[in-house]
Amino acid sequence: MMQKKVFTLALVAGLGALAGTAQAEVGLVNTPQTDLSLYGVLDVGVAQMTNAGNFSNFVTGAVPTGNVNTARVGTVRGMMNGGESQSRWGIKGSEDMGNGNKAFFQLESAFSLGNGAIATSGLAGGGGATNRNMIADTALNGQLFNRMALIGISNNDLGALSFGRQYSLQLDIIGSVGGGYDPVNAQMFSPINFSGSYGGGGATDNSRVDNAIKYAKKLGNFNVNAMYGMGGVATATSARSNAQLNGGYEADAFGVQLAMQHAVDTTALAANGTTNTVNATFENLTSYMLAARYQVIEPLTLKAGYEREQISAPSNYGVDSLMTTIYSYNIGTNAAYTGTQKNINVYWLGANYQFTPAVKASVGFYDAKTPAYGTHLDATDKYYSAMVEYNLSKKTNLYAAMMLDKKSGGAVYTPTGTGPGSISAFNTYGVGVRIKF
Repeated sequence: MMQKKVFTLALVAGLGALAGTAQAEVGLVNTPQTDLSLYGVLDVGVAQMTNAGNFSNFVTGAVPTGNVNTARVGTVRGMMNGGESQSRWGIKGSEDMGNGNKAFFQLESAFSLGNGAIATSGLAGGGGATNRNMIADTALNGQLFNRMALIGISNNDLGALSFGRQYSLQLDIIGSVGGGYDPVNAQMFSPINFSGSYGGGGATDNSRVDNAIKYAKKLGNFNVNAMYGMGGVATATSARSNAQLNGGYEADAFGVQLAMQHAVDTTALAANGTTNTVNATFENLTSYMLAARYQVIEPLTLKAGYEREQISAPSNYGVDSLMTTIYSYNIGTNAAYTGTQKNINVYWLGANYQFTPAVKASVGFYDAKTPAYGTHLDATDKYYSAMVEYNLSKKTNLYAAMMLDKKSGGAVYTPTGTGPGSISAFNTYGVGVRIKF
């Protein structure tokens, strides 16, 4: 029934476009009191990757950051889905209730443009030493509205309160707030954009928060956001909960954002060789993020950031261990993070330069350091990224980009199964086209 309703809305949107009612977004129902629109991004391209596996059918079709769930076999070329922005569609709307009050909602779904499938992580059934497909954990696990599903109420003076599946505050800072604090704001060519573990404060599943209540308020150029994800676990109130706080300042030439979060019993998912099955590790995490941008001159903007991630044992593994399913997957191995706390320090620095109204260049350097803990060695991951965009119109652009991933210490990758020996370099090159509607 839900799919039929979604199809009906899409059909109405298409008829509206043919009738000439489409503008920046397709208007479905517009009155002085209500607004409803269909929107989206279509992004597809071709990529070449070194020390890679086969392109697969998950959210991007490729893994540019040296993922350990794949038997790496060599250089590969294929179609990437969402080189710059994840392909998606959504419906959003609002109702003006008078006296400065509004009700609003947003539903958003990611999909693979290459095969039309709803975006997933590709982990379920993708494991095993002989599997050569590139797969990776994401916060998208086959849900119909996997990116966002929320409703809310706002007041001009008091702020906005929203409920549902929502972006983590740190993921918002990376890609959205103030135009995004990621210097190379491209899914396949930035590690903090591709991997949700950075937006999730250390766990990819945490980059989007289920069952969340969010409060947002702007005071002039200042912004304050608070979020709490409710676990809903009997006998363990804190289990699977998530508390986040963000404050910042946004002006035309300068912006700074600070955020922190604490998640209890969140999950890190990994591949399992059995169909529709994943392995889950439960853990607590605490993270802090500071990001800044500065427009030096009109065409040049500098961006920088720091994130500290702390991963430790879960607080309520007694109830966590009883879980046998997560989202639509069966849990094959259910485990708890144990041992010494794992700390990850992430730094990034880069710039955007607007050569002309149509041409923009971006460069970025990212450094993720994991000091030795327990029996694990020091590990360092360095990324060098660059992208050039050419706007064909306000809604359509071409892009060419690259990312070089250099690993050292404990981050050097040794493939399982058939493949080469230890690998310390993973390079990604690509070109694509993006259309917004």
